[in-house]
Amino acid sequence: MNNSKACYSAFDTAVYLLTFKSRTSKEIVDKLKSKGYSDCEIDKAMDKLLEYNFINDENYTLSYIKSNVNKKGIKLIYRELAEKGIDKSLAEEKACELSVADMEEEKIEDIFKRRFISFDLSDIKARNRVQSYYLRRGFSFEKISKIVKKYRENDEISESL
Repeated sequence: MNNSKACYSAFDTAVYLLTFKSRTSKEIVDKLKSKGYSDCEIDKAMDKLLEYNFINDENYTLSYIKSNVNKKGIKLIYRELAEKGIDKSLAEEKACELSVADMEEEKIEDIFKRRFISFDLSDIKARNRVQSYYLRRGFSFEKISKIVKKYRENDEISESL
């Protein structure tokens, strides 16, 4: 009787945690371990959570990518998902479903127009600052360079006029 109460308690705790925000399986397991539940209790609670579809790593991954793709590069998103226990192949599959790679260049340009359009890209320090900004956010160096080159050429054309 005591064992079933403990299993219910682990399940109850997990459901309580999920009321605040979606979480991955790994996050729930880690949280339950930190609260002192045994592996047996955690396994039973996780089985029940999966049975009721309270935890779905595929849906979590898709949702996470959708909500972060406008402000972060795909490399950073993959890294953050890996920290949350999501397999890289699952993250890549969901990113392909959303065509994130195609959108990345467009996002770089949108951010550039909002933040960096007034920068003098002929100055190496300004160029490095722009590139560093994007790299810290996980954008592809090749796509960053393409956008910077495009706007640098536009600056040179407008200066020659």
